[in-house]
Amino acid sequence: MSEPLFNRSKAVADLNRVDGFDPMELARLIQNDGQEPQLYLDVKFRKLWFRLCNPRGKISKKILSLQENMAVVEAKIYLDKDDPEEGYIASALSQKFRTDDPQFGNKFLETAETAATGRALADAGYGIQFVESEENDPNQVDAGIPLPQGYPGNGQAVPMPNMPGTMPYANGAGNPGLEARGNSQREPNMPMLDPRASVAELLRSLNFEQAKAVVIPGNGVNSGKTMGQLAIENPASLEWYIKSYKGPNNLLRAAAQVLLQQAA
Repeated sequence: MSEPLFNRSKAVADLNRVDGFDPMELARLIQNDGQEPQLYLDVKFRKLWFRLCNPRGKISKKILSLQENMAVVEAKIYLDKDDPEEGYIASALSQKFRTDDPQFGNKFLETAETAATGRALADAGYGIQFVESEENDPNQVDAGIPLPQGYPGNGQAVPMPNMPGTMPYANGAGNPGLEARGNSQREPNMPMLDPRASVAELLRSLNFEQAKAVVIPGNGVNSGKTMGQLAIENPASLEWYIKSYKGPNNLLRAAAQVLLQQAA
């Protein structure tokens, strides 16, 4: 069994950390035919983890379709029960069908609800640490990022190459961490971009190469990555930074927009 992300990365292990609660103690080992053993965190424990981390949080579930033999359920995760409807941090859909299973075959609606909830919680960082078995997208879902000349692409997600003369901009002028990353790399004629400026203002100054070099700050699962790297590993996240990101860093929004425009 491959070592889970939880063990390989301290940043992943610290994601949504709750003192006194260790989800690894609740993860169970499962093995299906033809697959290597996997760690799995049951949805009931993901919900417990979320409640401990966000006492005022909310898990919203909605039946999108209910037919005689099929159900589609959507689940959304909110950090606060008073957040507006569009203020969720993660969402997921699940479709389940009636089966001949004598115990659970008729409970396809409940199964769809549980699956949607579990997937949404994993997307929010409550369980994805243990999900090593999910395969790559079977089909490309949107446009890719133009490949730099000489880039050693091999079908795997790999970091963007270092771009000489560019700077990780996300920390911005006057923000912590700037001295540690980028000052020595910045060309004399390259502007210092302030993440507190408006998106429109940043878009007038930000080019494609600069957008790729923007570094994601904070302590989240993508912290320390460049936007160019994120565009390769998870292109859908660019759309999230444009439409759903709630933080104050407009440079992330502007960089995501530049990268998506270039891909289009």
